[in-house]
Amino acid sequence: MIFELRIYRLHKGKKKAFTQQFNKAKKFMKKYGVTFVTAWENAEKDEFIWIRSFANAKARDKALEAYYGSPEWLKIVGLIRPKIARREVRIMNKVA
Repeated sequence: MIFELRIYRLHKGKKKAFTQQFNKAKKFMKKYGVTFVTAWENAEKDEFIWIRSFANAKARDKALEAYYGSPEWLKIVGLIRPKIARREVRIMNKVA
């Protein structure tokens, strides 16, 4: 199992608009093989933190290609990415 810890620093005042678009994106993740695990916010730093998972590296590659090429994503990508000032992604493998 592979997990991605994703930390987005949002532009000031964009959290609500970002969250609305993220919730749309979350609705079609599973369809393309992306498993949404959970999300948090760090209001102090305008951060949106979330985790998604995949069965293995090959499944991750296949899912991300399908997801980011999907008509649903292409419809909202221009609305969601400009709200992110900085993005950090950490790939993690389950140990126990």
